[in-house]
Amino acid sequence: MTEPESPIIDFYPKEFHIDMNGKKMLWQGVALLPFIDPVRLLDAMGEKYPELTEFEHSRNEMGSDTIIVGSKHPLFDYLEGLYGKRKAKEVSFDASSQSTFASED
Repeated sequence: MTEPESPIIDFYPKEFHIDMNGKKMLWQGVALLPFIDPVRLLDAMGEKYPELTEFEHSRNEMGSDTIIVGSKHPLFDYLEGLYGKRKAKEVSFDASSQSTFASED
């Protein structure tokens, strides 16, 4: 995407307009970028897929979702009841030692 001879270099312009739509800061505006032709993008990427490492291939595969909710969050008990392996009363976080979850005895 950065090489001048790339077949998809036009998808990544170095300069582009920003629609401010009444906003004052540039980061609040909307970048007006060209539409990407998915067929051209997939064709260009198809040539590079064999060069990916095993780790990069694993990052391109579907994985499992993770939700992290602190024990003081209002939904903690509900989510713990649905998905947890321990009961909500058995889980705590010792912030002073910055440890991971530990059982209360």
